[in-house]
Amino acid sequence: MKHKPIICVSAGHNPKGKIACGASDYLDESTEARWLTKEVIKILNRSGFKAINCTCNNGKNQKDVLEKICKASNSTPADLTVSIHLNSSEHEKDANGRTMGVECLVLSDKGIKHNVSKAVCNRISKLGFVNRGIKVRDDLYFLRHTSAPAILIEVCFVSDADDARLYKKKKKEIAKAIASSIISNV
Repeated sequence: MKHKPIICVSAGHNPKGKIACGASDYLDESTEARWLTKEVIKILNRSGFKAINCTCNNGKNQKDVLEKICKASNSTPADLTVSIHLNSSEHEKDANGRTMGVECLVLSDKGIKHNVSKAVCNRISKLGFVNRGIKVRDDLYFLRHTSAPAILIEVCFVSDADDARLYKKKKKEIAKAIASSIISNV
């Protein structure tokens, strides 16, 4: 008998107002990533998965936050571990009618990581965000220190007025897009 799939999900930073709390501009990364994490977990658990929140709320610094997220994730035999983030770049003063978009970061672009990442990018881009695709990164602590296959999702840009406007309208659909991408590929 196949086991109930186990998915570890985390918001990638400390809470708002603490050190290592993530980017803030038109949107606050820590606040929104936590909201998305809770929603994704709720949807996964209702769908027969065992979803575990591995978010850190008391890190002393950025490295401590990452270590605690990875330790929590590695303490369970997860099939997949997902860290939810919102990206940031130079502040965009005015909306220009174009989003900066969604991307997924992975240590290697194959297997479950590829399948879930591709689905996440495709589903979120159907909501109106630019699909920035899958990017292989070997320099990110989270991706290098989890025992299960890991994906870091950059949902949209906190610094882009168009991304923020669309995110606020579609955040429930974004959570559903992430969860359904996991459900259909794990």
